[in-house]
This record gives sequence, C-alpha cells and structure tokens, in this order.
Amino acid sequence: MKTRIPRLVFALSAVLALACAQVAVVVARGPQAATARAARTVLFAVEKYETNVTMEPVVVYERGAYAKPPVDDEAGSQAFTREFFRAGRQFRLLSGGGDAGTVTVKKAMEPGCVFLAAEVSVETQARLGGRVQALATDSSTLGRGASSRRAPTEAERARAIELARAAYAKNGVSAAFIGRMEVANLTATDLDRDGREELIGSFVVEKKSETAPDAWTLFLIIEPDADAFKTAWEWFHHGYEGEYADRRYVDQVDLDGDGVGEVVVEGTYYESNDYVVYKRQQGRWRPVYQGGGGGC
Repeated sequence: MKTRIPRLVFALSAVLALACAQVAVVVARGPQAATARAARTVLFAVEKYETNVTMEPVVVYERGAYAKPPVDDEAGSQAFTREFFRAGRQFRLLSGGGDAGTVTVKKAMEPGCVFLAAEVSVETQARLGGRVQALATDSSTLGRGASSRRAPTEAERARAIELARAAYAKNGVSAAFIGRMEVANLTATDLDRDGREELIGSFVVEKKSETAPDAWTLFLIIEPDADAFKTAWEWFHHGYEGEYADRRYVDQVDLDGDGVGEVVVEGTYYESNDYVVYKRQQGRWRPVYQGGGGGC
C-alpha cells in the first residue's frame, strides 16, 4: 500500500494538470473563436407562398469574401442544417435594408432535388408574399438602419417603363413585342441613404404561341439623375423553357458597411434557381457573387 498510494496520487495529479492545461487552451481560444464566428454572416432569402414561408441561404459573407452555401455538398449540407435549421432557432428579418422582425425555424425541408431550405414562421409588419421577398440573417449588427422599401409612384413607374422599353429596343426586340411588355416587379428603395430612392425592376415580354413560344426578360437598377432617372445596370436575356432565365429582386442590405446597400436578386431558370449579389463599385454596378439556390 505504501508504494501504490504515491503512484496513484502522482497519476491523479498528472491527469488534473492535463485537464487544467486543456481548459486554459479552450479559455484562451474561446474569444478568438467567438470573434471568428461573429465575423461570418449568413444571408438567407425569405419567401412566402400562400400561408407557407420558407428560407434558403443566399451567401456566406466573411471579411469581404463571398462564399457559396454548401448546397451540393452532402456533408456540408448536413452540418449547415444542424447549425442553422434546428427547430426554434431565430434570425433577424430584414426588409428594405433594415430591421423588419424575426424568423423562427420550424423544420428543415427534405430535399426532393438539390437544395438547402427550411420551413419558417415570421413575425413582421413588412409586406411579404407573392413576388415580394425579404432577407434574414444570423448577424446581430447587419441592417440595423431604417427600412426603405415601397411601391413606386405613378411618375416613377412611368419612367421605369420608358427605360425598360428603350432597353428592349436596344436589344433588338421588335416594337410589336415591346408593346406586350409586363412589369413583373418594381420597387423603390434608397440604396445609399441619400434621401432619394433608386428603382429596381424586372420586366418580361412573352410570345405566347403553341408552335414557337418565346420570352425576353429584363432586370434594371435605375438611379436618380437630376430631376429624372437613368439606367445604372441592365441585364437582358432571351430564351424559353430550357433556355429561360430571369432576375427578380429579393431585397437590399449593406453587407460590407460602405454605406451603399448591395442588391440581392434571385435568378430563376427552367428547373433551378440561384442568387446574384450586385454591388456598386467606383460609381458602377456589377455582379460580385452568384450561388446558392438549387435545382433538379
């Protein structure tokens, strides 16, 4: 007994020392890990169809870099679902670049195809449904300003239609088809918080024919120009069914804190979708990211 007790005490002391060292490492690394997590922001698109509300990740933003969510990575999707789509987890809802309520996860959706989404409930006074979407985020600081999103005035709508028709004509669409142009969605929002709203719109011209259907889609970012408006960004596409593509406004939010909101849009195609982020750099708009979504 006299020889075994010191050995036991020595062993227990060694274990205790090792445990204390491990705790010290965890404590030392804790703030850094928390800071790293805080630096990463996940942005989700929130959509309402009838009474069903869903959300799916748009982009993972970290220190100026845009990363795609792990939509087509099985292990990554499972890890993402465990972290973000557990029942009861809450996120902040953003509309018009500002606070608009909360989103609560009900359950992760079972993918019939390739996608990453969850059924959610929302608490908000902002309009949501149909072609009007919103954003959600895990960030506690993103989009803390006032919301800026409204329907355009009649004068704004008239000018946007004028600019859209000019864009169709420039891209070779005949006057007869331009006369059939429909406004899919048109929103006024103040992207740079200067008190003057920009206009963001989607337009479509369809050739409804049993033998040769066709479609021309258009997306515009329109900026104030003196007492009028001018086209600041134009995206045009011609194609039908397997070649179909369009762009629909989701919302805006200032991801990088430069004072100008990035424009988030959903790209829809024949059997898939994704998201595009547009950013104004050196006075010009351009796409800086495309990813997320999914398809069959």
